[in-house]
Amino acid sequence: MNNKPFNGNGIPTNLNESSSTLYNDEYFQLLKKTLTEKNIVNNSREETKNLQKSLLYPYLEFFIRNDKNDFYKKLFFNRGIAKNQNGNLKDNLNLIDLIKLRVHSDDLRADGQQQRLIHQDINKEEGMSFMSSGTTVGTNGPVNVFRSNISLSLSRLTNGNLIDWSIGKTVDEGETLFHMAPEMTNFLAFAAIGSDFLRDRGLGVRFGAKVNSGPADSTIWQRLGPDIKQMKSFFKDKNSTKYFIASGVGLYKMFMEPKGIKKLMMKLALSAPPVYLGDNGVLMIGGGLKRLPTTITSLDQIVKNTGDFILAGNNKNAPPAPVIDMLGLTESLNVFIGVPTNPHSNDPWIKFPHPLTYTALLKSPFDLTPVENPKEGEEYLLFYVNLMTLDYVEAIIPGDFVTATKDMDSIDTALGKRNISQNGFVYSRRAEQSEGFKIREGCG
Repeated sequence: MNNKPFNGNGIPTNLNESSSTLYNDEYFQLLKKTLTEKNIVNNSREETKNLQKSLLYPYLEFFIRNDKNDFYKKLFFNRGIAKNQNGNLKDNLNLIDLIKLRVHSDDLRADGQQQRLIHQDINKEEGMSFMSSGTTVGTNGPVNVFRSNISLSLSRLTNGNLIDWSIGKTVDEGETLFHMAPEMTNFLAFAAIGSDFLRDRGLGVRFGAKVNSGPADSTIWQRLGPDIKQMKSFFKDKNSTKYFIASGVGLYKMFMEPKGIKKLMMKLALSAPPVYLGDNGVLMIGGGLKRLPTTITSLDQIVKNTGDFILAGNNKNAPPAPVIDMLGLTESLNVFIGVPTNPHSNDPWIKFPHPLTYTALLKSPFDLTPVENPKEGEEYLLFYVNLMTLDYVEAIIPGDFVTATKDMDSIDTALGKRNISQNGFVYSRRAEQSEGFKIREGCG
């Protein structure tokens, strides 16, 4: 399919979902109807719980119905989900039973996902593979996850739901700068899915980095450099709605690392900082602490140091732009989204899942029991199931500890109050090797 949007890179513009063998499947059609009737992130917590319960059997039956080589029939029986190897599901299953189908992130390295795919024979042009950064030492390669076009078509809806809810309006106009290279949309999920959604909504999308030439044995990360022309074009744009999407390391290298003459040269080249995002502008960040100095122990250090350089307006008296921090994982079709926060605020960065992402907090790496009533501030192991991923059972333990938040029906943000459709969590840390996990940066 030769219709990729960003100089031949990224997710195809036309996903041609109707040509998929799964298009007429009843579960896909149910998801499509659920996602197009309204933004379900505006549902109440009770409505979300009922929706997830109603999808449990249709979700599991989808994989039985579309099974290849009886993988899921055997898996469901062996894990105590089905009565027999014919795929007859047990009665009275609950959402917490999904923990029996868990996959650890390390299980998705190299060819680990292949046996789990329901369409192992699919033409790879009918989807894309996304990989983690590959920064983790002592593993058999990066996390490698294939997404079919039919799943990518749903991600446009679900991730769009999340961003619309967070910002408080339908995002369908404005200009965007991704502080990364267009080539990265070929393999980096956060870059590909985010830029695809925004382009699909009609926004202008620029990329603030480019891949320079270098030694044959160098990685794309080692050859990245700024695209001054694209950055300057975005910074000079007078649109009243501009979204600046960057990683922590991108902000650090632009606003904190340059000193003296280097800082002056950057100012002359870009006419920035400060960066003006227009009255409705928002800074969106993600990417964790990869490739940052060890003195940086949390992203809010970066945000507080750069907040006065990224403004929501068009003059130096404008207030700092609100910040939305997103947790994006290669092994998750959806991001976990934050809400708009003043960069100088000490409010915790709570991440919220989409209603089609069933999320549970587990007691510990040694006791994978979902906790029914997590205690605020206590640390738990994250587990989630993306009920809209149709390529394999995306029931993931990513190896992240999170802290529970208090039960809330709504939350105040820098852009107004939002209801809460499902409790969020605050990212805490990576699980350690002594706890049964390899130590890795993000999903590296």
